[in-house]
Amino acid sequence: MKFQFEKLGPLEKKTEIELGDLTIICGKNNTGKSYAAHAIYGFLKTWEDNIDFQIEEQKIQSLFQNGVLKIKLTSLETALAGILDTLSKQYITYLPILFGASEDYFSSTSFRALLHGYQPNYHKELHRWIGTKTKDVLNIYKDKDSTILEIALLVEDKNLIPHPKVVKKFINQSLGQALLGDYFAKPFLITSVRAGITLLLKGLNTSSVDSMPQYARTVADDIDFVRDIVDVYSKQKSPLLKEHPELANWLKDIVGGEYLVKNNQIFFAGANNGENYQIPVSEGSSQVASQVEFNFYLKCLAKKGDILLIDEPEQYLHPSNQRKMARLFVRLIKAGIKVLVTTHSDYLIKELNHSIAFNNEFKDRNEIMKKYQYTEEDVLDKSLVRAYAIEEQILIPTDVDEMGIEVASFDHEIDEMNFLYDDVLFSMG
Repeated sequence: MKFQFEKLGPLEKKTEIELGDLTIICGKNNTGKSYAAHAIYGFLKTWEDNIDFQIEEQKIQSLFQNGVLKIKLTSLETALAGILDTLSKQYITYLPILFGASEDYFSSTSFRALLHGYQPNYHKELHRWIGTKTKDVLNIYKDKDSTILEIALLVEDKNLIPHPKVVKKFINQSLGQALLGDYFAKPFLITSVRAGITLLLKGLNTSSVDSMPQYARTVADDIDFVRDIVDVYSKQKSPLLKEHPELANWLKDIVGGEYLVKNNQIFFAGANNGENYQIPVSEGSSQVASQVEFNFYLKCLAKKGDILLIDEPEQYLHPSNQRKMARLFVRLIKAGIKVLVTTHSDYLIKELNHSIAFNNEFKDRNEIMKKYQYTEEDVLDKSLVRAYAIEEQILIPTDVDEMGIEVASFDHEIDEMNFLYDDVLFSMG
């Protein structure tokens, strides 16, 4: 996936970002890290609802008359770039809602989703339908390895047939899934205000997000997810965790306990000085509050092919837990989840660099890994990583070599602190 934008918040200059299995965005405060990540999230969240393959009206009428419509997917491949350009221009009008800003703020913004390295995947089967509680009305099907999308009208009663606009939108969404479903990953965003949302959960449960128009859509999505944990998400288990149950233990180790749902509340169960305890998460520490969404996403929703976007995953975490979080990201990537993070954490970057360095063959590699309790699951191929630093209002690709990710702004601050400390010691000595 690759995106191009210009005049997006603080990111004034035209810039491109290609997403890897792991994508890192670094930069000083108020330089546009979250603008980039959230704009990508918003597009990935909405593209399927808005994509338009310009299906002729006569084809819809043919479906109503004959009961069947077949569309050859390969015939649409050459039109995809233009379709995405149109979709991207339309998406710009959504940015004020996404960011909770005035329409004028994005009047000069450009945004493009690009087909970079795109390969259609016709191997997957697709089956979707529209119906009532008792009867399917419209069925869309694509066989495994087939390039034909078949739409079948299953009723003759005109009162049951959906409106042509509904049918057309459903076909567009199905075509989008068949052609781009693997290219555009399903996103889940965890914002930097996550701890506040959890700590204020009681108050949010009595309020309507729709009645608070000042909230950005990204924040509203966070609120909606947390408010629905008890009634919806806690009752399901993620496909990812069924295959990789060990991932839950990593997050449990980071927060020092686990999250439970009972009596219509979210609790945190931990231990202190050998004594077990349970408390509502709204009464817990900022660290406990900050990991609620990550926990329930991982346990209840995550599936292979998703993209997880997290603002500042280091929030409220001790350096040792920031390092563990980096290793959890590596394991998520190996389980099939793409990860995009914005960060200020040198600990996070350095720990990822350890994982990249261990992908090399060198003397005593295995002994060092064993000494520091690393396994092959902690090893990360540099080719899977894309890293960017924000400088002078633009995203600049950062080198990722066999020793890891280089973040010059972090290194500058660390070097200056070391030089200052050396000067003080020399002067005092």
